[in-house]
Amino acid sequence: MKTIYTFSKLTAALFAVIVLNACNKEQEELTNLDVYRKDAGQAEIVDISAMNSAMVLKDRVNGVDYIFTKNVAVNTNLTIEPGVTMMFENGAGLTINEQGSISALGAPSNEILFTSKSGKRGDWDGITVLSSNTKNVLAYSKVEHGADNVKIGATSTVAKLEISNSEITAAKGYGVIVAKGSVLTQFAGNKIHTNTSYPLQMHLADASKLEDSNEFGTNGKEFIQLMGSGSEVILQKITLKKLRIPFVISGQSVAGAMVEVLAGARVYMDDQAELTIDGQNGQGAFSAIGTAAQPITIAALYNGVGVWSSIQLRNSNSPNNKIEYCTISGGGKTTNSNEGMIRVVTVGGGNSQVVIRNNNILNSVSSGISIQHLNSSYNNDILTANSFVNCAKGNVHFE
Repeated sequence: MKTIYTFSKLTAALFAVIVLNACNKEQEELTNLDVYRKDAGQAEIVDISAMNSAMVLKDRVNGVDYIFTKNVAVNTNLTIEPGVTMMFENGAGLTINEQGSISALGAPSNEILFTSKSGKRGDWDGITVLSSNTKNVLAYSKVEHGADNVKIGATSTVAKLEISNSEITAAKGYGVIVAKGSVLTQFAGNKIHTNTSYPLQMHLADASKLEDSNEFGTNGKEFIQLMGSGSEVILQKITLKKLRIPFVISGQSVAGAMVEVLAGARVYMDDQAELTIDGQNGQGAFSAIGTAAQPITIAALYNGVGVWSSIQLRNSNSPNNKIEYCTISGGGKTTNSNEGMIRVVTVGGGNSQVVIRNNNILNSVSSGISIQHLNSSYNNDILTANSFVNCAKGNVHFE
């Protein structure tokens, strides 16, 4: 005899509560909300808005050592010893000003903890470093629950910070933000996870400094975000390596030096992103040479055609201009008459040259490749040496 189970309204409500509690518990475990909930009964209350005399924070008690009630402007040397736990109330945080420094050097079995008092994401402002002091370090530390957990530098302020062997987690926004020109003096051995936005944002010009020695996982956007330069010409070499997670380029950038994309690298392009390799105002060159075993991916951040604009070689006459064993897709969005995901452009009597072979070029809202014929040189087999799929205005457009 078949048994039929029915739920009363009360049973259904209890079932919903059980499911909700299970989901909440899973979320708490995911964001470590309960892992470091320590006794705050003996904590010292730090109720200041500025720190002007050198201070050492010690591991005072077996629990929370300090509770910060305000955003503290640190104008001196702040040293935090291993094992210290700091909680921050809503809106509180640490801002390390130009004349200040922070030395938070924990130990492998005795880390330093920066966390929110409430245990909620975004309830405190995180750590902002505006100082270029070589003492600035976060090592064997854990930073969690900030609006953005760690910010290095600002629009007009160059800062330096080492982050090593640390855990950056559960921010409401970014894990780490590095402003243009600011420096991660060391960035190794870290675990950056469960942040709502990107784990790391930095400027495209600084991407070469990244090494594949950090772990990333379960962030809201599992990419390293590289911000564009706008119309400003980047004059240092840029190298995009094969890392554990891919890059995403946001905005427009102009490179007046070599841009090198190494085999196996994955580079995604944000909405309307564009990269101009500039031989007109610099010595720009573009080398993206993958292999059959380790192809390079240059693709739209999300599925579609015409998501991003183009990679444009403008008066770039470098023999290093080579695009080989790449999959390039989802771009071609431009109002320029010279339309294509890869654009070879000459202006003012300049010259451009490029070799494009063994690539998969697909899903362009315009042409796959666009070449201004005058003063441009390219491999004669460009039409047959590449595979083209779904390029709305033709595979290769010659102007």
